Amino acid sequence: MILFPDTLHETMLLPEGAAFLTKSSSLVIADVHLGKSATFRAHGLPVPEGDTARDLERMRQLAERLPAGEIIVAGDLFHAAAGVSDELSGMLSSFMSQIGIPVHLVSGNHDAKIRELPCGMESHPFMDRGNLRIIHDPDDAETGPLLHLAGHWHPVAKIRDGKRTSLRLPAFLLRQGTLVLPAFGSFTGGAVIHPDKGDRIFVPMRDQVIEVPDGLL
Repeated sequence: MILFPDTLHETMLLPEGAAFLTKSSSLVIADVHLGKSATFRAHGLPVPEGDTARDLERMRQLAERLPAGEIIVAGDLFHAAAGVSDELSGMLSSFMSQIGIPVHLVSGNHDAKIRELPCGMESHPFMDRGNLRIIHDPDDAETGPLLHLAGHWHPVAKIRDGKRTSLRLPAFLLRQGTLVLPAFGSFTGGAVIHPDKGDRIFVPMRDQVIEVPDGLL
């Protein structure tokens, strides 16, 4: 876990690919894409089931272990309307009753395509916690005193480990006051980061999060 005591609302980076805001006890995740495999199956691709149940269980265990007072999803909790089945709604309803804390959704581009969110969930364009604004798309970050926490990009670090080989890991990207989270969902892709000057990149490594030296990217 890495703590930014002065810059990002005492934000702890967790090896599960989430962030924990210690002052507000807020667990923040991004890009879960629930129902993605069901969406593929609805279009004729025989993708195995199980990612929705697996990701909800990972979220529950993490929230209980911290413990968190709330969960904030920084966009794309859902993948598509075709994947929001009665089964998914039932699993989500059971999850929310078991976890016993509020679950807030900052609307992502995938969530916006769903006319009626399951379980009576409501979405917000952003959420503020102290001096930190939680958004979905990093490109929507505003200039000014607020810092931002976002998702959307599914950042992946490509770390060289030889002349022709490399290791690809989900990554946290800190860029000009915006912390971009890796995708939390187990059935999501990622985009390799091309660092800008001043970027800091962190990757989960077993049970901790470490910063990647510039020379390895």
